[in-house]
Amino acid sequence: MKDKILFLGLSLFLYGVAQALPCLVFNVVPIDAAGGGPSDPNNVYAMKGIELTFFGIIGLLFLQIPAIGWFANPLYWLGCITLMMQRYRFSTIAGMAAILIGFSGTFSAFWFNLPADSGGVSELALSQFLLGFWLWLAAPGVIALVSMISWRKQSAQLTASSN
Repeated sequence: MKDKILFLGLSLFLYGVAQALPCLVFNVVPIDAAGGGPSDPNNVYAMKGIELTFFGIIGLLFLQIPAIGWFANPLYWLGCITLMMQRYRFSTIAGMAAILIGFSGTFSAFWFNLPADSGGVSELALSQFLLGFWLWLAAPGVIALVSMISWRKQSAQLTASSN
């Protein structure tokens, strides 16, 4: 149990650091130049994890496809809770689903530009992932890995006790 608490703490630490660090770099693209590259290569915006968490909820309300990656957050918290409840199979699935949904939803932002302002003058085009993004995905990865190992141990103990 102490090992699980230690790894849960590590996972929460990774998640917290990811919220504080820049995660994604966007090029700010004027709407009239949306088909091409940005008009000014220095016109970029690095978004921190906490901003992405907030704007992900708003993106869901406005049906932005890349906002689907936001669903990794509740899946991550569900994985943390079920790990502590010793529901290892469910925690493993929740952690893996958080990684897959978080990566694929965010990766889709390479193809779907996001609105950059309320006036519809410019869009945000994803240009690269930063350290915060990878730490954000590592947090449910730790939960999934610890859950998978604990699940195997639990099933081995059940098999040994039934023999």
